[in-house]
Amino acid sequence: MKRNTIIVIGGLAAGPSAAAKAARTNPHAEVILFEQSETVSYGVCEIPYLVGGEIEDEDKLVLFSPEKLAADKKITVKILHRVEKIIPNKRKIIVRDLNANTLKEFQYDRLIIATGAVPKKLNIEGENARNVFYVRSRAETLALMNFLKTENPKKAVIIGGGFIGLEMAEAFRKRNLEVTILHNDNLPLDNFEIETSEEVLKELKKQEIEFIPNVKFEAFIKSKSEKIEFVITNRGTFEADLVVIAIGIVPNTGLAKAAGIRLGVNGAIKVNNYQETSIDRIYAAGDCCEVKNIVTGKPAYIPFATVASRSAWVAGENAAGERSKFAGGIYSAALKLFSLEIARVGISSHEATALRYRFVTEFITANSRIPFMPGNKKLSVKLIVDQTTRKILGANLFGEDGAALRANTLAAAIQQKLTVDELSKLDLIYAPTFSPLWDPILIAANSIKKKL
Repeated sequence: MKRNTIIVIGGLAAGPSAAAKAARTNPHAEVILFEQSETVSYGVCEIPYLVGGEIEDEDKLVLFSPEKLAADKKITVKILHRVEKIIPNKRKIIVRDLNANTLKEFQYDRLIIATGAVPKKLNIEGENARNVFYVRSRAETLALMNFLKTENPKKAVIIGGGFIGLEMAEAFRKRNLEVTILHNDNLPLDNFEIETSEEVLKELKKQEIEFIPNVKFEAFIKSKSEKIEFVITNRGTFEADLVVIAIGIVPNTGLAKAAGIRLGVNGAIKVNNYQETSIDRIYAAGDCCEVKNIVTGKPAYIPFATVASRSAWVAGENAAGERSKFAGGIYSAALKLFSLEIARVGISSHEATALRYRFVTEFITANSRIPFMPGNKKLSVKLIVDQTTRKILGANLFGEDGAALRANTLAAAIQQKLTVDELSKLDLIYAPTFSPLWDPILIAANSIKKKL
């Protein structure tokens, strides 16, 4: 009797999660994972902390070696194999063995696409210079670490003031580099609330990081040694020993598009609640596909590892014969910028306006602990609440103590569709070393109720 063959395309978070779940769900199936690089599972989010010296051993970012993944999860792992074509009507893929430079066909019964995302490009000549880096892969990380060690750069220019740009700015400052952030908007983290972005800007100035807003990029000037020496913009010319481009990511869907698979939000693969694509027997998961935003009920692009892994479990389970549903996800993210914790959950007030919600907001600042306890800091919370349903749409939090963990409470409240009235009645912990009698979340909830 022929074994069912489930093929997974791609590594990182979604691919291994999907493959492992498929193998657990149907131990009799043959599960094969193809990855074009040498590294099948890598901690991309940890890269800035390696660069900044908080993580000393780069090997720790390798979550699974191909051999360990294969042995532990009972799957076949083929690294340095690039899938070049999907032929849905014949249920087969064309794969290039990058070592031998040969092509081979593989048949599948079910296929899972987990090709992830790729960095956005500026599309300016010189972008491929040897001192220009994107923070998205192990190969890039090793190249950057080697450059820092051998070239001893003094001035870093970071293009982009989002999560990665800010985290890399801190990493370079810890290495005593001069850092300039060039951003195309007025404030950093422009998809956060204005109060949060303004606080981030204060922290950058405090740490002597230059932030240049409203930048349009015009050219790179290269040296004879093929390195970028200057970045030319509408806001001036900036000297650089190294450049990091962190202007966002786009779903890696060329393979899917060529196979005739339907695309949706941001050019990501369109899937239903079962992670099924528009073509029978083909599933997708992770940063290459869209998800349902639990807050709005609409398709969205939320490229986070947590969402990728959870959607991949559903894809793997269903490819193995089950009928599991993925409920969707919400924007739920945080970062630490020096001493400042910054978090956002749900949708922003800008998105709420664009989607024509009738909503109210409240911004409060309170103590993170009992005022006279060591470690107490001011913590700011901004809530966004639907005026009609009274449900929490989103929140921003920032401060030097307890912002990220409190954001988790609000993320759970949003996912469970709590009203602000229900939020205000939660029995949150009161302990002087952790939180005051009235937690900042409760203060914000009770305050915004007065506006409703």
